[in-house]
Amino acid sequence: MKLKGIEIYGFGKFENDRIEDISTELQLIFGENEAGKSTLIAFIEYVLFGFQARQENNYKMNQLPRFGGVLSVENNGEMFRVERTKDRTSEQVVIYYSNGSFGDSDDLKALLKGMNRTSFRQIFFCNLTTLNDYQYYDEEGWNQVLYEAGMSGGASLLAIEKNFEKWQGEIFKPGGRKPQLNEKLESYESLKKKTNEWEKKNESYNHLIEKVEKLETQVKDNAERLQLLQSEQRTLDYEKQIFPLLKQKQKLHHLLETLPEFDPFPEEGLARFDKWKEQSVLLSGELESLKKRKQGLQTEINPNHLLPDAKTFLQEVSSVNEEMILYRGRTEERRRRKQELLSLEKTLESELQELGETEEKVIPVKTSFSGRESLKQITEAYQQSNQKYQYVNEGFLTAKEDLEKEENEYKRIKERIASEKTHKKGERESFTTQKRPFEMIVVAIILLIVIGLAENWLLGFVAAAIVLGGAILMTYTTKASKGGLQDEALIREREWTRQAEQIKDQVDRLNHAYLKAAEKVDLWEAERYQLDKELEEWRVRHSFPENWPSTSLLDAFDRVVSIKKLQTDRHQKQKQIEELESHLTLFEDRMKRLCDKVNLHDLTPENAIQRVLQKAEEQRESLKKVDMAKSKLTSLEEQYDEVSAKLNRCNEEIKGLMLLAETEGEEAYRTKGKAHQEAKELNHQLATLSSQLAEDASVRFATVEELEDQRQQVEQEEASILEKQQSLYKQVATEQEKIRLLTEDGTYDELLLQRQQKEDEINAYARRWSVMKVASDLLTKAKARYQEERLPAVMKKAEEYFKNITDERYTAIYPPLEGEPFRVVHKSGRAYKPSELSRGTAEQLYLCIRLALASISAVEMPIFLDDVFVNFDEKRTNLAKAFIKEFSKEHQVILLTCHTATTVGISDKMHVLERSSDVINKKDQLMR
Repeated sequence: MKLKGIEIYGFGKFENDRIEDISTELQLIFGENEAGKSTLIAFIEYVLFGFQARQENNYKMNQLPRFGGVLSVENNGEMFRVERTKDRTSEQVVIYYSNGSFGDSDDLKALLKGMNRTSFRQIFFCNLTTLNDYQYYDEEGWNQVLYEAGMSGGASLLAIEKNFEKWQGEIFKPGGRKPQLNEKLESYESLKKKTNEWEKKNESYNHLIEKVEKLETQVKDNAERLQLLQSEQRTLDYEKQIFPLLKQKQKLHHLLETLPEFDPFPEEGLARFDKWKEQSVLLSGELESLKKRKQGLQTEINPNHLLPDAKTFLQEVSSVNEEMILYRGRTEERRRRKQELLSLEKTLESELQELGETEEKVIPVKTSFSGRESLKQITEAYQQSNQKYQYVNEGFLTAKEDLEKEENEYKRIKERIASEKTHKKGERESFTTQKRPFEMIVVAIILLIVIGLAENWLLGFVAAAIVLGGAILMTYTTKASKGGLQDEALIREREWTRQAEQIKDQVDRLNHAYLKAAEKVDLWEAERYQLDKELEEWRVRHSFPENWPSTSLLDAFDRVVSIKKLQTDRHQKQKQIEELESHLTLFEDRMKRLCDKVNLHDLTPENAIQRVLQKAEEQRESLKKVDMAKSKLTSLEEQYDEVSAKLNRCNEEIKGLMLLAETEGEEAYRTKGKAHQEAKELNHQLATLSSQLAEDASVRFATVEELEDQRQQVEQEEASILEKQQSLYKQVATEQEKIRLLTEDGTYDELLLQRQQKEDEINAYARRWSVMKVASDLLTKAKARYQEERLPAVMKKAEEYFKNITDERYTAIYPPLEGEPFRVVHKSGRAYKPSELSRGTAEQLYLCIRLALASISAVEMPIFLDDVFVNFDEKRTNLAKAFIKEFSKEHQVILLTCHTATTVGISDKMHVLERSSDVINKKDQLMR
């Protein structure tokens, strides 16, 4: 797929722009910085792959009337146009084919063969950043790049591979606990353990069931026998009841006749009398009890351990307890203030040591703002005076030095002139006293005699001849030079005289300058004296000690200000501490008074508040008891009055009953009442017997004793059966408890069913995991095989390109394997890692690998190179341009640059991106 043209409706800085007739080999796009090269690449990515969510605002989508554009593309000889546009709510992709048909986003994905934005960036877009990213790739990273480059849909398959790993981890993970299959296996192991335990318990369970059934049968039989015995017992009871009735009836008639007088008597008189009498006794006892309880409550109302002012004490304790929080806070604040005071005193001591004075001497010093400003002005005046002194003194010393130098020079010339005169006089004398020929002749004769005697006479004559020749030559030379030396000495004397006059004039001028410099020094000294006087007056006004150097007075002033501030802070801290201690003392005194009330002594405030709170709680409980006792006493008094009223009423009722019975005294009333009751009872019994006895009533026994014996036998048998029944119930309950314990976790059948269901679930998860595992392994093997097949081809291509672009300085490339990075082999035979190469060589290497990846890609797309020659020298740049030009014959290359040198001699097809709205024919300039 080759790019033929670009039309931008609106994107970033571009609006209604076109790039037409793009070369199918090498297209050069030149633009200065911010001309839009990166925006152009982003537009191509947008049309092919759509927007990433965060990019939309970067290219001002909402500010453009029409957003998007068209790429004109040639694929396998067929021309078509890919248009992508976007508004605020939707995005549209349309492919316009040459035959008039249309395509959508699915057709575009099919044309790209599964390639995504990341793959495009890794393979077909190249700048310095993406080139250098390769140095961080390991073997797995290169496998991914090769896989995406060499197979259609490689990126999608890699995403599927990651999803396989994720899904497998969600289902099962060795040693894991949260994955689904791990949880199921753990649950299955628990069920398996329970079923194994049940297999052991199953035999005991069946035996217990049989035993319970037998016991329940025995219980049922015993119940039926008990019903029969109970029926027999009811019959015996009835016979026992009617047996004495006839005799009893006769006896009742006899008793009625023997009874004393029993009329008149109130109805239910005895019961009523007993009732009122009983109530009277009870009420009397209750009154006595109430009296004792009242005495006890009186004792409780006045306990010995209750303080006289307990309520006031409790209020004070509550108030003190609330103030204890303030006490603790103030105690902590006092501690903190003391620490701050100690720190201030240390700082103050340090400042005083730095100042070199005591605190007493610092106190009278005045540190007003105006005083500091005046001191600052004086100090600045001193600095200016010092600078002026340096200038004036330097001029004075220079004038003095120049004057002394010229005076010394003048003196030296004067001495030289005098020396010349003396020397001239000596020369005249030397011409008259030296170089006499006679002396030379004497020397020649001495040499002749000495050498003749010592060596030989011939050598002596030669030496004497040489001396005589020298004497003759010296005589003539002296006469000739005498006149010349006199002329030369005269010239020198005149020259020295002229120089002395000039230097004398210079000395006069320098002496004048020296006097002026001295005047300036005197003027400075006068000004300095005035400054010293002002400073001294300032010292007096502000009480500054005389021993403080004037050069550091401003620093001393600031330090004194700091010391006074520290003194003020210290005073405030001390005052705060005193206030806190006053509050704390008041609180402690108040606490002490409370402690004295409850006999607590020598306690710290913390311990004291705890003990006082305990005492207060005790007093509070005592008060509660007293209040309760008072409340009870009030209630008891009300009860006492009520019981007294009831007792009086009872006595009145008793008197009324005696009047109705016409008796006096309790005993007579009871006797008559008893007789009346007996008569009433006998009549009642007679009526009852008459109603109970039937005319045909009979019994099976002759005597009551026989009936009793029979009843006793029935009762004994019933008791025996009941005892057996209780024992059977206990046995049944025991066995059922054993069964319940065995079946507590469910029955064996339920556990088997749960186990089977869990096995089915585990098998289902295992099948899913196995399918994913097999698919993942197959995909991994396919990747590995594909890497084994593709990597050599990429390395071969990259090696060929690298050899070409480096002018055969490097001959081989070895890919990254087992943690080792790329290695390249120099023509000398030495292997290098990319990190050992120069930056330019490393970028050449990564460029060749990128181009090799593009050459094997399943999708044919243009390669975009963005200023990849920046770090190349001239030779490497020329080699790279020649290589790219040759490479573009097989693969379309779009070269973007902002460097004019890159555009020279590489391609005639060039498009210039303008940074501003000015129309400048840069293309012609660049081509020239």
